[in-house]
This record gives sequence, C-alpha cells and structure tokens, in this order.
Amino acid sequence: MMPGDYAGLPEEVVNVVESARRTAGRSFNAMMIPAYREIGRRIVATEQGGQTPIARLADDLTHRFGRGFPRYQPGN
Repeated sequence: MMPGDYAGLPEEVVNVVESARRTAGRSFNAMMIPAYREIGRRIVATEQGGQTPIARLADDLTHRFGRGFPRYQPGN
C-alpha cells in the first residue's frame, strides 16, 4: 500500500483486528482453563463436606457478574 492510498487500508485494518482477536482468545483460554479447574476443585470439596452449593452458587455469581452462570438443569 502506498502512503495516502486508502484502497488497501480497510483490509489491512481487518487483518490487524482479526489477528488481535485470535491472540486475545488464545490468551483468555489459557488463563481460564486453570481457573475452571480450581473452581471445580472447590465445588467438589464443598460437596464432599456434605453441602450442595451449585444452585446457590449460580444465583450468587449471577447477582455478582450478571448473565453466564445459569442453574444446572438436567437434560440441558
């Protein structure tokens, strides 16, 4: 692309944005996998202590973070 030439600019910007999104997605996944493992470990430990925290936890997390923490419903 020549300086001052708009013709190729949109495609170049799209490429930069898509590349950044892919990199961000990989980084997010790499960070969340250990977090989900730790969350599962803590839930299991609570259940082994005789409590069933899932429904209450879903409600508490939804209140704190908004959507994304629905109650588990068998069959879904």
